[in-house]
Amino acid sequence: MSAPLRASTFEMIENDFVKHDWRSHSRPRTLRYVLLKWILCFLIGGITGCVGFFNNLAVENIAGVKFVVTSNMMLANKYAWAFMVFAVSNFILTMFASVITSCIAPAAAGSGIPEVKAYLNGVDAPDVFSLRTLVVKIVGSIAAVSSSLHVGKAGPLVHTGACIASILGQGGSRKYGLTCKWLRYFKNDRDRRDLVTCGAGAGVAAAFRAPVGGVLFALECVASWWRSALLWRTFFTTAIVAVVLRALIDVCKSGKCGLFGQGGLIMYDVTADKITYHLVDLPPVIVLGIIGGILGSIHNFLLEKVLRIYNRINEKGLARKFLLAASVSILTSCCLFGLPWLASCRPCPTGLKEACPSIGRSGNFKKYQCAPDHYNDLASLFFNTNDDTIRNLYSAGTDDVFTKFSIILFFVTSFFLGIISYGVVAPTGLFVPVILTGATYGRLVGMLMGSRSTLDHGLFAVLGSASLLGGTMRMTVSVCVIILELTNNLLLLPLVMLVLLISKSVADTSTTNIYDLIVKLKGLPYLEAHAEPYMRQLTVSDVVTGPLQMFNGVEKISNIVHVLKTTVIMGSL
Repeated sequence: MSAPLRASTFEMIENDFVKHDWRSHSRPRTLRYVLLKWILCFLIGGITGCVGFFNNLAVENIAGVKFVVTSNMMLANKYAWAFMVFAVSNFILTMFASVITSCIAPAAAGSGIPEVKAYLNGVDAPDVFSLRTLVVKIVGSIAAVSSSLHVGKAGPLVHTGACIASILGQGGSRKYGLTCKWLRYFKNDRDRRDLVTCGAGAGVAAAFRAPVGGVLFALECVASWWRSALLWRTFFTTAIVAVVLRALIDVCKSGKCGLFGQGGLIMYDVTADKITYHLVDLPPVIVLGIIGGILGSIHNFLLEKVLRIYNRINEKGLARKFLLAASVSILTSCCLFGLPWLASCRPCPTGLKEACPSIGRSGNFKKYQCAPDHYNDLASLFFNTNDDTIRNLYSAGTDDVFTKFSIILFFVTSFFLGIISYGVVAPTGLFVPVILTGATYGRLVGMLMGSRSTLDHGLFAVLGSASLLGGTMRMTVSVCVIILELTNNLLLLPLVMLVLLISKSVADTSTTNIYDLIVKLKGLPYLEAHAEPYMRQLTVSDVVTGPLQMFNGVEKISNIVHVLKTTVIMGSL
């Protein structure tokens, strides 16, 4: 990164002045400090929950209107006009997200998780948590996800929650008008770090309505410092997010939110009520874990190469950035609209609870170009929002809905579209595309197993998502809990644990996790928690490039200043 970086001091320096200051605090002041910190956690959870709901509401309605208009034109046999409407609307949304990100807040590009991870490690990049970045992150994420790009909203929501927490914690800031003297208690890096950690967990909770998963994600993925008091505050913050989302979703059940709730947003409560598995089902699950580890390594390797190419293109000016975003948008629109024509129409199954074909709304049975009482299974995957497609793949009792050809074609397309879409200069996330791609090959494995396994194909899709998440992001505990909260089915626990352990173990033999790769690509310094084994053999002479300067236990300030002025420092953070 070209902008200067600032190191944060997260740990308080124990000296006589600090100890005297703490002893001088009155009991009311201490209680006020603790109470205010809990109030800030409450506000972070409440605001992040509202933003997460608003994002879902906006995406569902913007993308829903686009699909409804396109579907109506196809019903009137105006296929060329339908493609024009679909492609142009996607192009406008993509370019809008790219323009506001490039021109207003470049720090809002990408998921934001690497920046949050680096900040919680002690590196504060400029404008990463500014109000401008927050606004662009919210608006740009809505536009990018609505444009049918293979990107998600989970990563941007993590960054959004961290931005909200950082702004609220800017005690005594004239920039944001937070000049109340009580807020000055938090004018230090340690308290700001705690609040940002709570905000990151709240972002995951808002994306998937997974409060416990949000806490574990903050602990396992982004936080470098952790303590028991922070665990309680993060849990309280994510609990507030869950309550806010539940209340707002209940309001939408009255039909006041437009198209919201017609698809699979926020909660994929789609698995069977009773799940039974036997010893014969373990080999397919092990195979899923191995495939997830291999595919995760390939995904990370290809994504790193693509991001390096994109970085070189983006460095050549705004015109190249916009051209790249336009190219990705056009390619995505052509794939999503054109590839379903390769699939054959299938008659609607009998005894369905939902309408078949589904016209102008989300569903498993898209009519597309088919005759009445027929549906296009590939269109049900391509011609939908990513959330709705995941719901279709996770659905129980749909073993005969999709063909192998459609699943294979969709898997290959979604795998590569997810890689090339992430590098666009816009707020984009990786979580949902990885979940989507994993669900696709999981269902494919279920098809190939046939009668040799008793598991439903929808459960294979869930396990496929878990395996690819473990292979790309190398998280186990947090992903396991997120998947369980995502599907609302605790019976999956043993299988999800097994597939995550295998996929992570396989992937660890080749590449590192995706967020560490992106941190390095962005040039953000990151201090690992544990030193490499070879570093134990290093001495001072191995790491210095010039004559070694030494200080006594007690040294004159003039000598220290002289040494600092005359010593040439090689390299910098």
